Amino acid sequence: MTFNKGFKKWDRPYLFHDLEVTLRSMPEKKRNNIVRLAIGDPDLPTPEGIKEALCRSVRSKYYGYPCTQGRIDLREAIVEYYQKRFKVMVHPDEIIIGPGAKTDLFDLGQVFSNPGNQAMILDPAYPVYCDTALYHGLNPIYLKGSESNNYQPPIPSDIDISSTDLIFSCYPNNPTGVTASRSYIKELLEFAISSKSMLIFDIAYADFIPGAGTSEAFSVFNLPGAEEVGIEVGSFSKPFSMTGYRISWTVIKNPIARQQWLRFRSNKDSGVSDHIQTAAFHALTDSFVAQDVVHNMKIYGERASLLVNGLRELGLMVRDLKNTPYAWFSSPISDSKLAAKIILEKALVQVTPGVGFGSAGEGFLRATIFQSDELIEEALSRLKTIHLSEYINAENTDAV
Repeated sequence: MTFNKGFKKWDRPYLFHDLEVTLRSMPEKKRNNIVRLAIGDPDLPTPEGIKEALCRSVRSKYYGYPCTQGRIDLREAIVEYYQKRFKVMVHPDEIIIGPGAKTDLFDLGQVFSNPGNQAMILDPAYPVYCDTALYHGLNPIYLKGSESNNYQPPIPSDIDISSTDLIFSCYPNNPTGVTASRSYIKELLEFAISSKSMLIFDIAYADFIPGAGTSEAFSVFNLPGAEEVGIEVGSFSKPFSMTGYRISWTVIKNPIARQQWLRFRSNKDSGVSDHIQTAAFHALTDSFVAQDVVHNMKIYGERASLLVNGLRELGLMVRDLKNTPYAWFSSPISDSKLAAKIILEKALVQVTPGVGFGSAGEGFLRATIFQSDELIEEALSRLKTIHLSEYINAENTDAV
């Protein structure tokens, strides 16, 4: 039996699948008592207007194969979104609807690269960037983020420009929540132009704003040069509680790059269900949906304050949640994987080890606000009952 050689490059299981496997391996009674703060899956319901639009579509009309590029009404709605949200002019032809940002990001790594070349990847970062690079035979060059550089790491001076195919960037950032400065993204764009590489800009969290305040996020197309080398990936998942719908979009202004991406998509799949696209259209155009989103963001804002204040009371360093559903906070012990294991076993709270997002994430943990106030309070209460400092020297022992 033959397998793709790319599998050999994966030296670890997919982070979030591994977290799920850990939970499933537990006795049911214990598993049901876990407060799950690890995986970013919104717990507030999808707005009614979106669900009703989906149901009406399913009941009222039969759709065959969808248009590979996506429905024109949805693409036009995204055009209007870009005009209002970012003050950016986009043409419907520059938009391709996809089956979820994760799938788009993984596939983009294949289309715009060749094995043996390099991909620049933020560290820490969403694991799919590294996974697609390794699977498709690229050599990852990690840009090491830290508190000192505000997770906007400089480009290495000795990098080989001639062999760099891709740059993966995500701001507002998962897992840290940082929103990049425009000057930093401009540097990435200038490098992409000089190296003839593509900058993939993931804006999945641009509109997730706890407290419903003002977002600092911007589009890569707000900056000069992006029309030549920029690829923007957007998602409906987090702000609209549509993670299970699996729908996304890419914006590519370079006509040659866009043609190749559309060519790939048309050969790989048959597009996104028209019913799902109808739901996404209403997510962007229904005024009642917009009100629901603001309502949900206010709830998330209250949870963010609760979680951040609680972690700080425990003596942990944590960033404010401005454009993210995640608290990125210091691990009480240096080994974040061990810390997450101890917290799970002793406090029955599941958080994500920072090292799962890359080596630069070591020493940190990530927790979501996708649980009720009561469960977040319960998690904080449980964390107070354990003393993680007792396990500082336990890295090589059976501490749990």
